[in-house]
Amino acid sequence: MSAKPHAISSPALASGSALATSNSSLAITMCVAAADFLTLSAVFGLAVLWRHYLSPLYPLSSYFQLAPLMVMVMSAFFLQGLYPGVLLHPAEEMRRIFVSITVVFLLMSCTTFLWRTGAEYSRSVFLVTWTGGAPMVLLVRYFMRRRFKGFEWWGVTAVVLGSGMAAQRVARTLRDGRWGVKVIGMLSDDAPAAWPSDLPPVLGPISSAPGFCKERWAHYAIIAMPNRTAQEIRHLIQDWCYGFQHVLLMPDMPGICSLGIAPREVGGEVGFEMPQRLFQRVPSVAKRSLDFAFSLAGIVLLAPLFVVLAAAVKLSSKGPVCYGQVRYGKNGAMFKAWKFRSMVPHAESILAAHLAAHPEDLFEWQRDHKLKNDPRVTPIGRCLRRLSLDELPQLFNVLAGQMSLVGPRPIVKDEIEKYGRRFGLYSRVRPGITGLWQVSGRNNTTYEERIALDEYYVHNWSVWFDTYILLRTVKTVFRREGAY
Repeated sequence: MSAKPHAISSPALASGSALATSNSSLAITMCVAAADFLTLSAVFGLAVLWRHYLSPLYPLSSYFQLAPLMVMVMSAFFLQGLYPGVLLHPAEEMRRIFVSITVVFLLMSCTTFLWRTGAEYSRSVFLVTWTGGAPMVLLVRYFMRRRFKGFEWWGVTAVVLGSGMAAQRVARTLRDGRWGVKVIGMLSDDAPAAWPSDLPPVLGPISSAPGFCKERWAHYAIIAMPNRTAQEIRHLIQDWCYGFQHVLLMPDMPGICSLGIAPREVGGEVGFEMPQRLFQRVPSVAKRSLDFAFSLAGIVLLAPLFVVLAAAVKLSSKGPVCYGQVRYGKNGAMFKAWKFRSMVPHAESILAAHLAAHPEDLFEWQRDHKLKNDPRVTPIGRCLRRLSLDELPQLFNVLAGQMSLVGPRPIVKDEIEKYGRRFGLYSRVRPGITGLWQVSGRNNTTYEERIALDEYYVHNWSVWFDTYILLRTVKTVFRREGAY
């Protein structure tokens, strides 16, 4: 069916801007590729100039022979699916960029060794470009997305087939432009009468989908209709999604492993292989090794700060410097999670008196086990909490193997009941000083959202995911998002 949908009269399309998005994929590819090339060239050029400034042993002209290196890196990025790079999780994008640059530099190093041309170049230039290339590419990509996400040409266009809760979640997730896909509208045969104002409009029935494809208004058809049978979905794809460059099928299974999932063909049927990294020895050993190394280094480097904070806590109020609360960790083992004391002595009795005098705060306490305006917190303690400095002593918990740098929130006994059957999943890993909850709104999230974030982390954890969370933690701490 090629009849044009009634959505053509929609203001979003009638302006003609939708026609300009027909090459949005090419525009994004060229923009991102240009940014990557300029970033890598700048890193390499600065490394060369820095090395030449320190010691002009190597002529600058010799480094021009390494120009093919940039072409090789760009080719590796293309083979890794980094152009246009839409619908990539930041941790997966980080992994692909680092692997691509590493492989190219290893090949170049082996080539220069075999051809005996390594003496013409400085090893420090290779090292600086290799170590600085991936972080700088990621940083430039991050700022570029933030700068361009509001532009009409930015984002590969898509229509979402469906109008239920699953379809609405997909549309809300994609609306900020971070994923590189722009939903121009929804297609549904049974759209509700009251449609949320923050979602793209319903542009027509599902049968109008070929019109959007024919006029090149949308490159993606995203099917989010979990209530349809497998046969109905198959017929829907065959009848109404032909011609789209991409068809994305969204099963309504939030929480399961999604990072690293791989499609498998088994006797003509489609299967999805989900990595169980919790039971893979190498990733587990790597995570524990990094925890030990970084916690030990942190304790040594931050020792002067520990002394200053300890003195501030001791001089500001009576009581011990540190406070240890019993928490539940891996395999349900109990341990004391240490913090710099941020509360006054006899905090429990003060809390009970406060809740008795202010019953309106009781619901907040029962829901979150936290109070935004907690009367127990000292002035110094409030400052420590806002800057997340009160949790620094937990580096000793990490060193002892009771916690990890990144993981789910360490919980107390009263919270186990709220986790329900998901406590078994939670207890498979060590709790972390920081985690997905801390970089996703922290105390501004509901308790159920916190549990869902912990569940998602456990299913998807990897060294790359941990690295992404650690980088996000730095931003969260400086911006003091949800801290109190």
